[in-house]
Order: sequence, then structure tokens, then C-alpha cells
Amino acid sequence: MNSPHNDDTNITQHNPPLHEEPPPAQLLDATNDPMKNYDGSQMRDTNSQLVYKSQFLSTHPLWSDCKERVGYGGKKFTYVSGDGVIRNMNAIFGHGGWSSQILNEKLIQSEKDDRGRWYVGYLATVRVTLLNGASHEDCGSGEGINDSKIKAHEKAIKSAVTDAMKRAARHFGERLGNALYVKGNGIRTAPRTNRDALVELERKDSLNLFGNQAALRSVEEKKVASTATPPINNHDAIRTAAAATMTVSVGAATARTNSLPNQNHNSSNNTNTNRTSIHSGRPLPPPAPSPIVSRGPLHQQHK
Repeated sequence: MNSPHNDDTNITQHNPPLHEEPPPAQLLDATNDPMKNYDGSQMRDTNSQLVYKSQFLSTHPLWSDCKERVGYGGKKFTYVSGDGVIRNMNAIFGHGGWSSQILNEKLIQSEKDDRGRWYVGYLATVRVTLLNGASHEDCGSGEGINDSKIKAHEKAIKSAVTDAMKRAARHFGERLGNALYVKGNGIRTAPRTNRDALVELERKDSLNLFGNQAALRSVEEKKVASTATPPINNHDAIRTAAAATMTVSVGAATARTNSLPNQNHNSSNNTNTNRTSIHSGRPLPPPAPSPIVSRGPLHQQHK
């Protein structure tokens, strides 16, 4: 720029006093909760499994939230738009579940270019805080060029604050723009839907972690289900146990009968008169501790 006309004297620096509060001794992890749909119900994937906030935050930003610009050296860069970050923050943490605060804004340049337009630059620092008290802060920059001095300043400071807010929000997860700092990620590799984003997350986890996490969860759930104790009011189980107890009782009675000594008699009349029968009306002593009574014919021979 040729012969810039500096006009910084009439610009008021806005540095609000900071009232720092000590952080809580222990913050609740808000990312352990399930995601919510817009109707308030819990979000589930195509396998009817709950989708948690930590899981959602780990996905790549959607294609609809990404934009592309040409940066230094003519290279193209992908970034998440300001409205995309706000939309995702509302979807994940809820409306009113987070806030942003401008900690500092600084005018670094305000001059006219060689075409008589105002060229203005700002730096800003913004803190993003969740409802549970967790927060991140970062800085950003913005510039504005306009024939109107007011419009140039307005554009520059808005750009700086939005840039700082986005950079602070990305610390909370990949979905908010942090994934775009990984080489190879960009608008051309961005998933189109949440389903695609979750599938890609599972695929990457199977490569980077300890295998397919969805399959491992399924195996663990089957183990837990197989070792679960049947409910007490299971009538089939009770009937099966009763039948088994009765079988044991009858077997024990039969064994006692077979162990009695047999007496041989020469006279058939004596045999008929001395043989005594114990009919089924006489109950056997019940086995402890089962209350089930075993009944059945039992014959004894004695003199």
C-alpha cells in the first residue's frame, strides 16, 4: 500500500476486565451423555445403538459444513464455517448449553490503500465455555476493506471474533474443525451424512485402536447376556428344579428298598400271611431342604 493514512487515534481499544473464577474441583464430563435429536429423544445409529457426544465429536465435519478458500502460495484450504460450528455446538451441547466471551480485541491496522479504500485489521481472543464449566480459548484475526471506514471496521472485527470462536471450539473435538488439521482431510473427503461419518469413524478406530470396536462391543454384550442369572419368577426354571428334586427323592427311596434283606420261607401260606405292603397313602420323609413330598409304592418283606 502506498502512502497509507493512519487513523488509529480515534479507535477505542476494547479490553474488558476479566473476572477469573477458580475452576471447580472436578468437572462433569458432558461428552459421556447420549446425543439428542431435535425432538428431545436419544439419537441412535442404524444398528439401534446409542450415539454418544464423545463419539459424535470424534467424527469428521460434514461436507455441508465445510468451505474452501485459497490461502498463501495458491494452496486451497478447507475450513468449517462459523454458522457450521455454531450449529454443531447447539446440536451437541444444546441451545444454552455453551457460551462464548470476547476476552480481547485489538486493532492492528487501519489505513487507506492506494485506491482510497479503508483497509482494517483486528486480532481477537475468545473463550468458549460449556455449561459444566469446561472451557477453551484461542485467538483469531480478521480484515476488512471498504470505501466506508465503518464498514471496514465492522467486517474486520466480526471476522476476527468468528475466527477466534471457531479456533476455540475446535479444541472440543474433530467435528468442530480439528479434523481438518490432519493431512489428507478436506472438503473432498468429508462425509455427506452422519451415518457416513460414524461408519468412517468405526473404520479408522479398527485400524488405529484394538480392532473393530463395534464387533468387540457385540462380543462383550453376548458374554454378559450368557452369564446373566435367570429371574426368580421364571416358572419354567422352578418346574424344572421341582422335577429334578422329585426324581432324586424317588431314586433314594428305591435305593433304600433294594437294600433291605430278603427272607425265604418254605411255606407259601406263611409267605402270603407274613408279607406286608406299604401303600402309597403313607408318605415318605421329605428330603431336606426341599418341601416337595415324594409318594409311591414301596414293598418290604419281613417276618
